[in-house]
Amino acid sequence: MKSGIYTVDFHTHLQDGDTQLKCCAEDRSHKFFKTIQPFFDQLAAKSEPLHDQVVSFVALNHRDRLSRYLYSRLGKLGLMEVLRLFNTYNVEELVRRMDKNGVDHAVIHSIEPLTSTANIIEMIQPYNERLSVFASVEKENPDPVGYLKQFIDAGTVSGIKIHPIVGRYACGELPYRMRSVAALASEADLPILIHTGHIPTEALSGLDGCTEVEALEPLIKEFPRVRFILAHIGWESWRKVLSLCERYENTYVETSWQPARVIRRAVDRLGSSRVLFGSDFPLFKQSIAVKQLKSALTDKELVEVFSVNAMRMLNLKEKELSIDEVEATPTSRG
Repeated sequence: MKSGIYTVDFHTHLQDGDTQLKCCAEDRSHKFFKTIQPFFDQLAAKSEPLHDQVVSFVALNHRDRLSRYLYSRLGKLGLMEVLRLFNTYNVEELVRRMDKNGVDHAVIHSIEPLTSTANIIEMIQPYNERLSVFASVEKENPDPVGYLKQFIDAGTVSGIKIHPIVGRYACGELPYRMRSVAALASEADLPILIHTGHIPTEALSGLDGCTEVEALEPLIKEFPRVRFILAHIGWESWRKVLSLCERYENTYVETSWQPARVIRRAVDRLGSSRVLFGSDFPLFKQSIAVKQLKSALTDKELVEVFSVNAMRMLNLKEKELSIDEVEATPTSRG
């Protein structure tokens, strides 16, 4: 805890070796990938502090159509970096970074088939008090409700994650494919976090799902009791995401990959009670995400976005710091 605020990072990831082997198998078997990856990993590990800054600057400031096209041409190199980051930052390293950055609790999102819900639950056992898990399900699973319900009934997950791109959902099929999952979330009173925004993966064979914000509206409209959290505030599509959220009170946004100016817009248009802090660690540097939020918000807003909103969403009232105590805690923008 830094600046007196119990801080929750609502968007982080972990991956185990078994599921990583399934990720983009066709791309990983390409001769270019096999030849370059060993050298790339060594170079990227040594240059990580520098290229973290470069990637963050570019991602926060250049999201136009041309920029995204150029990023997509680096698809296999981008995949190498994602896999390297997942290999480097295990659960112990996540907790160390949380301690360093003053983050008290984090939500880890499964993205099946890229990451396994069951394996993540097992990995976090030593840190159960500090980590929550959002479950996900593969598109090809014949019984998505049954698959998710086993984790919900066991009390091992705090929500559900939908990633249209990794899940390879076409825009037209997303609402009806996810209807039963949303109904389950409504019944269990669990939130759903949905990835929004374009990921420049056109050069990869295994990631080609829906990127259109408009495709989410039928699902959000049909299930008004479900709390839908739109991740990354849509990245380049933040205007569309905020417009959608203004129409539906059961929507929230999460701040990862967004600069302070967009976070400020989100709070101004939706109110600070509907904004959640997230980093997307290890894909985005947690300390930079914290800095962007602190430079965007007032002290009172920081308490809500860093802490109170997530604690309510995750039902963390009985954790080491109650919401009432958090709301009464003085803060510093520092």
